[in-house]
Amino acid sequence: MSSTSAPEGRAPDRASAIATLLQENILSGHYGPGDRLPSEADLCAHFKVSRPTLREALGRLTARGLIAARRGAGGGAFVTQPSAAVAGEQIATLIALSTRAEDNAHRPLLTEARIQLQLGCAELAVLRKADIADLRAEIDLQSDFSIPDSDFVASMRRMNLALAVASGNPAMAMVAQGLIEAEFAVTPQTGYATRIRARFLSYHVRIANGIAGGRADDTRAALMELWSFESDRAGAGEGEAQPVERPPRMRDLRLPPVQRLNPLSE
Repeated sequence: MSSTSAPEGRAPDRASAIATLLQENILSGHYGPGDRLPSEADLCAHFKVSRPTLREALGRLTARGLIAARRGAGGGAFVTQPSAAVAGEQIATLIALSTRAEDNAHRPLLTEARIQLQLGCAELAVLRKADIADLRAEIDLQSDFSIPDSDFVASMRRMNLALAVASGNPAMAMVAQGLIEAEFAVTPQTGYATRIRARFLSYHVRIANGIAGGRADDTRAALMELWSFESDRAGAGEGEAQPVERPPRMRDLRLPPVQRLNPLSE
């Protein structure tokens, strides 16, 4: 056990103090994944507490996913190593509960946080020349405008997760997963008409092409415009017309005729 001193005095909550100290020992690496903590008897003697108090402290660590109990010979409390997926789900739950607001008013804030994090993920993906096969697969699926809204939303969720993974940074990917899962747990009130899907698809294509071509500025610009677009959609009331950028008409692309010079008057 670490040389950190045991909690002194009769603290209001000895179990909480013990749990905090053991957590610090685990997070600092004193006890690594798979390591067995000292026996209950040794911990009780070290902290000078009763067995029920110690078990309450260990229960708190179990609830946090830091340790797991094993029964039988050689059993005890062992330090766990949660998978990134499990950790991401726990983060998503905490984010969803702590930011919850009436009428799903927290969803735009989650979208904003996700975009800001994805800016960093995309930049790392460019630097590491990441494989974007998963992004391409979702773009192909989204190109089929006949799929149901639920499938389109599920594809966007997977694409966001794929972009986070493409960063090559497990910590960023895990935090991004938490944000994405919390965000997509809320179903938007507005639907996904073809013109809306086309806009999302255009941004997704630009993001993927930017990463594939090593153009961080292009990827960043696409993400920022996507953020603006999603913010506008979130701000529009139900049934209110969504702002749409219409493609230019052919006549708007023609060069104006060359003006003839009038002869100089004498």
